[in-house]
Amino acid sequence: MAEHQRSFSANTPSTLYIVDDDQAIRSAITLLAYSLGWHARPYASAPEFLADYRRSERDCLVLDLRMPGMNGVELLEELGNRGITIPTVVITAQKDDTLVSRAHTAGASVVLTKPFRNQLLVEHIKNALEIDNHR
Repeated sequence: MAEHQRSFSANTPSTLYIVDDDQAIRSAITLLAYSLGWHARPYASAPEFLADYRRSERDCLVLDLRMPGMNGVELLEELGNRGITIPTVVITAQKDDTLVSRAHTAGASVVLTKPFRNQLLVEHIKNALEIDNHR
């Protein structure tokens, strides 16, 4: 990947964590991240992410709202219980107003409904990082 490295701006994550039970979504977002010169760490479940997560200087979480076992909101709430804040963009195929409200309360900057344009996701990742940078 060294030949594809690009300079990172203040709005660019050093690591993009992708937590989604859908392999196709994980792969697509991982490829998008790499195409932008970002590091990507995909996970199939919230517990898998929690077991491996190590805070880096600049990171962002792209998180599926609905997953078997621990859902995206429960993961955000667990991160909060652990005192961990990470800029988060939540994605979902089925928008549930109650879960969306809980996701925002737990720290998500935005909830996007699948399918979405790649550029829209990138813009929201950068916005989440900008908001986090001003806290």
